Amino acid sequence: MSFTDYPLDSEVFRLFWNLKLHSFFARLALRYLLTWGLETNSLSHRIALTYLLNKRIQTNSLFDRLALTYVLNRGLETNSVFDRLARAYLVNRGLETNSVFDTIARAFMHLLKRGPQTRNLFDKMALMYLVKRCDEAVHKGLSVRGFADVFDLAQVEGINLIDRNLQRISKTPLTWQTAKIAVACRSIEAFHQENTDEFGYTTDEFRYTAELGYWTGALERLRQLEKEENSESD
Repeated sequence: MSFTDYPLDSEVFRLFWNLKLHSFFARLALRYLLTWGLETNSLSHRIALTYLLNKRIQTNSLFDRLALTYVLNRGLETNSVFDRLARAYLVNRGLETNSVFDTIARAFMHLLKRGPQTRNLFDKMALMYLVKRCDEAVHKGLSVRGFADVFDLAQVEGINLIDRNLQRISKTPLTWQTAKIAVACRSIEAFHQENTDEFGYTTDEFRYTAELGYWTGALERLRQLEKEENSESD
């Protein structure tokens, strides 16, 4: 595909055109695991997720790790003494509970990218368990909610992509136009691509729908922001 006919900001174009979706697919698989997993209350499930959390958590404090592990395994949905103590500690330390999911997703992504080549026995055990459980969860979710749910979840991630990079792509009219072109091209590519099961835990249709939803969400977010900007300037 040639882009020589368009004035482009090379940095912004590369940002979107070269973007790998490893993190996105890891996050999506984890969302299905946590929602549709068949063993979410099992000890193996808790151990695997706790292992991921502690592999990528960016703190050396034992108490930080204990508090976040508590959130992972118990949540903070009740008003018990332990929940109140954990909540107060996290607030005092400036730790956000939603960072637990992000941390686990990063660890899972790195495990998937390294795959069976990893020499760490615990990594291999966690990977084998999680890949199997994610595969089960995806098939369960698809049987209940269908592919429309995959598309919707992916759209949200695509919207978040634009929001995370909004300051960077809105610097000048050229950077904005470049972002629209790059995202539109990725959407077209996703629509026409031949699907490959890169990580081995989802169906081709799942990956195809997810990637198409991701770039569709990003493109719609750009259009929405542009429409809002034009409305304010009228």
